[in-house]
Amino acid sequence: MSTLYVEQPWTAMSLLFRPHYRVEVFDEQDAPVAVVSERTGPGLQRPLRHTGFSGWTTFDLDVVAPHGQPIMHIGKGFGRRPGVHVSTPQGQLIGTIKTHGAWQQSLHDANGQQLCFFGDIARIETGARAKRHGKRVRRDRVQINPQVTEPLRSLATACAVAFDVVRGTGTRHTSSGGVDWPA
Repeated sequence: MSTLYVEQPWTAMSLLFRPHYRVEVFDEQDAPVAVVSERTGPGLQRPLRHTGFSGWTTFDLDVVAPHGQPIMHIGKGFGRRPGVHVSTPQGQLIGTIKTHGAWQQSLHDANGQQLCFFGDIARIETGARAKRHGKRVRRDRVQINPQVTEPLRSLATACAVAFDVVRGTGTRHTSSGGVDWPA
């Protein structure tokens, strides 16, 4: 299994009032792999981002390598569980991710054909606590089967690095132990 660690700030303020999505991704050797952040801010949806409805808002995420090279784009429309679109930096659709429940996501190719479920090719453990540069972070551990090829590898990676967006919790987290209160 290929292992990624997806980290985000974990402070009282970030748990309750973080309006922007931003995570850092590291490999098994603790080397930086990518940064995932919003292309633009939440704009008029900002008040919703401070509530349990954060996961309902739109997200426009860029995944960028540590040296600044764009890797992929992840977009989600407004609503509880709309499909998440994953595309190349040039805008070519790689595929989509559909959420059927907080812990069940299906991966679809660019034509909409379901390829598999995320859990068929990857495992994710959410909510671990750690320290990075002296600051507390929530660390999700993701293992993706190394034999997985494209477009599944990109879709599984997108699902993992934007898991809170994909499963519909957004940026607000109010509980401990890796479980979030539903909106």
